[in-house]
Amino acid sequence: MAKENKKPTVAKAPKNESKVMAILKKEYKFENWLLAVLSPVLILYGVYIVIGKFGSASPTLAESLGNSGIGIIDFFFNTPLKRILTGVFLILIGTLVLVYLMIPYIKPSITEMKKVNWPSGKDLATNSGRVFSFLLFLMLIFFLYGLILDPLFKSIYGA
Repeated sequence: MAKENKKPTVAKAPKNESKVMAILKKEYKFENWLLAVLSPVLILYGVYIVIGKFGSASPTLAESLGNSGIGIIDFFFNTPLKRILTGVFLILIGTLVLVYLMIPYIKPSITEMKKVNWPSGKDLATNSGRVFSFLLFLMLIFFLYGLILDPLFKSIYGA
């Protein structure tokens, strides 16, 4: 028997793909978890900025940030329109990050949903009618039980 020397093969990126794209396509689990934690915080801060209050502090957020004396902060918060646009931008970025993180979990679901045999409109209407009529039947039964048993319970408990 001859021993075969098998070396593991490494998939090489195509020549026209840059190293930056190879790095961006690689999945980093720690960074994904960090993004999953930070994006709701970003959305929350965006909501606070749009509302104009951060907790129950007496000065509003617009007053304190719009007059901070720091040029870049004052630029984004010195008018109500700029404050609202900044908050909406933060909410949008946080939402897009959450959508980006959910894509790997949603893709397999979409392919599985394509395999499902969905009922036709006629079958759906028939089944819905059966469920609704059964619920009406149960409602009638419990209503009759209430009518019959209510006087009995009143006589037992003397109410």
